[in-house]
Amino acid sequence: MQTRKTFWPYGILISIFAIVCACAYTIYYSLDYPVYMDDYYFDKYQKVDSKFNDIQAAQSNFNREFSFDLTPQIELNGEILPNEVEKLRKRKTATIVPLNQDFTLKFDTNATKYSAKILLTRPDSSEFDKELAPQISDGKLIINDLNLTKAGRWQIKAKLAVDENKTGFYQVELYAK
Repeated sequence: MQTRKTFWPYGILISIFAIVCACAYTIYYSLDYPVYMDDYYFDKYQKVDSKFNDIQAAQSNFNREFSFDLTPQIELNGEILPNEVEKLRKRKTATIVPLNQDFTLKFDTNATKYSAKILLTRPDSSEFDKELAPQISDGKLIINDLNLTKAGRWQIKAKLAVDENKTGFYQVELYAK
């Protein structure tokens, strides 16, 4: 007759429970980063995946020569508004912009001759995507007559290209209220 108790059946159950918890957390965490919807690089994710090293080299070349300030100046009716910041989850912040009013965003850059592609979007939805026409003058990238009609998070995604080997990609979080 054996009266000695073993721990291994409990160890197996605890291990299975830990694996299920890890899987659930991985799914929860990945919901904030849907790869198939990512348009940060203005291209399909398959193409980005195959040329990622080239994209990173072009970004590095752009950053070495030029700067782009991710903190926008907000101008409403000719008056520059103070930058207010809204805290989002996961240590992210967003610049507060006015809701249902035409305003202008200005970004400082020292790049002079470049092409810019700007996209206004909402996170995790392409329903409200709108390509914007920026102006470039006096070391500023200017987006005029921007009007956000829905409250909440918005993103400005920018692609600044001097040439094929010098391209910068930037994302700015906005919070309309």
